Amino acid sequence: MDRRKFLRRAGAFSIPALTGIPGVHAAGNSLLTSLLPPSSDKVLVLVQLNGGNDGLNTLVPIDQMSQLQQVRSNVYMAQNTLRPITTSLAFHGRMQGLQQLFNAGKVSIVQDVGYPNQNRSHFRSSDIWTTGSDATTELDTGWIGRHLETEFVGYPDNFPSANLPHPPAISMGNVANATCQGLVTNMSQTVENPYDATTLAPGGNTPIPNDNYGDELAFLRTAIEQTNAYGTVIRDAANLGANSSVVYPSNNSLANQLKNVALLMSGGLQTNVYVVNLNGFDTHAGQVESNDTTSGNHANLLQRLSEAITAFQDDIEQLGFADRVLGMTFSEFGRRIRSNGSMGTDHGTAAPLFLFGNCVSGTILGNNPTIDTSVDQNTGVPMQYDFRDVYGSVLKDWFNVADADIRSLLYPGYVYLPIASGCAASLPVELLDFTATGKEKTIDLAWQTATEIDNLGFEVERSQDGVSFTTIGWVPAAETGAGGIRTYALTDENVRRGPVYYYRLKQKDTDGSFEYSPIRTARLLGTSVGEWSFGHAYPNPVQDETTIQVYAPVDGKVTWSLFNVSGQRLLQDSSAVTGRRDNQLTIRVGRVPAGVYSLRMQANEGNYVTRKLVVR
Repeated sequence: MDRRKFLRRAGAFSIPALTGIPGVHAAGNSLLTSLLPPSSDKVLVLVQLNGGNDGLNTLVPIDQMSQLQQVRSNVYMAQNTLRPITTSLAFHGRMQGLQQLFNAGKVSIVQDVGYPNQNRSHFRSSDIWTTGSDATTELDTGWIGRHLETEFVGYPDNFPSANLPHPPAISMGNVANATCQGLVTNMSQTVENPYDATTLAPGGNTPIPNDNYGDELAFLRTAIEQTNAYGTVIRDAANLGANSSVVYPSNNSLANQLKNVALLMSGGLQTNVYVVNLNGFDTHAGQVESNDTTSGNHANLLQRLSEAITAFQDDIEQLGFADRVLGMTFSEFGRRIRSNGSMGTDHGTAAPLFLFGNCVSGTILGNNPTIDTSVDQNTGVPMQYDFRDVYGSVLKDWFNVADADIRSLLYPGYVYLPIASGCAASLPVELLDFTATGKEKTIDLAWQTATEIDNLGFEVERSQDGVSFTTIGWVPAAETGAGGIRTYALTDENVRRGPVYYYRLKQKDTDGSFEYSPIRTARLLGTSVGEWSFGHAYPNPVQDETTIQVYAPVDGKVTWSLFNVSGQRLLQDSSAVTGRRDNQLTIRVGRVPAGVYSLRMQANEGNYVTRKLVVR
């Protein structure tokens, strides 16, 4: 990278003369866009869990405790130490606050979020999550940044302005978060202490030379002017604002960051995106204590996360603007299904993602991961939902971004998920559990209730877009069973491979009134990934033939080609595959000499991936 690009991407505060200044810092130079109209008062708070959070230790499938004990014997937690939220799912025992928020309808859960062809490098996977790219594409802009630039056109030039006097985004800490990276600069201001916004010396007004030096000097002057202007606005908001009487937990960096977010909002700051961080989730060793698996590094982190979000939610409710705030956690990957020999877990794949606030949908999207006791040491939790579908659904529900724009900003295969579509739905009956489970040819719906008053029964409704629902069945009120529990079920046979189906219950009272349940989603078994993906060749090196596992969301064709180091194609063939997980693509290379080759696989004449293949 040349000097000019280095200065641009590092940002003004990488220049030695400006380092070490506390308070509000100039944004780094990267790539982003705008998602909130300037008149919007909606706020998105992103909570980044750095290091790769162990989803199976955070949200525990208590319907598979015996399997977990076999594959995670040294980190396994007994069921009576957990905090149940349904009859089949529980939070870690130290997450009492999030359990209470979920029970109040203020937390939504998306199971097993990830992306196809998971990369287990911290750096690369964090880059994928913050930019919103796929595993084979490198983007230079963040997913939030790409939105913010559509409202703050030409940023940073001519900003702040009379109409847009406040920063588009704020990264809490001293590093501008990559989610907010724009084409020219990072759209966020970094804030460590909102009261301490140090003023920088002006950059001068001498003529700017028409060369590379002049270009960098102009950028530096703009950064200084903008930092001083935004710093004044941030400091004024901090001085005008005040937190409620809520006591935030001490010695909790995340809680302190969220406390400052609430403070700035209360002081009138109109920033629409805040990014906060909690470090330490790379739990290869010491994840639990050897004599107490409910304690340890991960338990401490989850307690800090739970307590910080709970205090923040309480604070903004007392301040009176909780309906304006949506929070979302994310981490670069989950951990593997099997624990390791160091009382920890290694880099994995998918993990649950949490959304919180007054207006989340209060749902659990997806099924509990299946714990196979014969799983090998390297296997992670399979993905159910693409993280870009979560991002896109936040843009749609919270910022009213059109579907077509979301597909352009994120990816063409975007599928809407109902996660923040309004204040949490609730039923007048006590709904203990509601699940939608994809089978080979049907989707099975099941739910249980406790207290029922004047319940006539349930209409079961289905949708293919999460917005428009139609009735597919009627289930009358059931007799009370053991322990006062009523059990219900319905099987949906009119489904096909590929699409996500959305289900909700319309509970009807004897007086004709009705209420809707939270929404559940499911796909037919083997079609949980929304796009094509390819495994790695095994064996590799290869002598005669090797195989690659192919996931196909629909029936189709895979064409593979083998190229030598000069780019010459030596072999090519096509194979038909079916819309399921267990396709095996056989590559026969017995005719080519030993060497290193590039194997390209293309699905249905669409995008392709490449793999290195060594032939002996």
